[in-house]
Amino acid sequence: MSGRLSDGRDWRDLRERLSDLGELAGELGPEMAWGRARFLFAIVAPMAEDAALLARDLESELRALAIEHGVPLPAPEGIEGGGSGE
Repeated sequence: MSGRLSDGRDWRDLRERLSDLGELAGELGPEMAWGRARFLFAIVAPMAEDAALLARDLESELRALAIEHGVPLPAPEGIEGGGSGE
């Protein structure tokens, strides 16, 4: 998939966001100070929301392109109802 969204982002941006979240995961642990935990949660929440939004937008764009080009898409494995909008 090489299409870009109207805001110019594509799958590479999603991969980067998920990588950033993965790096922050290593910072989380039962021994972290309360202030550090609050700081990390405040950072992770909007990043995760952005990643989810971008993934939904990319899925919608992929589905639209598939319909436009007559490419059948199988339902995503393990997702009841076939993903967003189905």
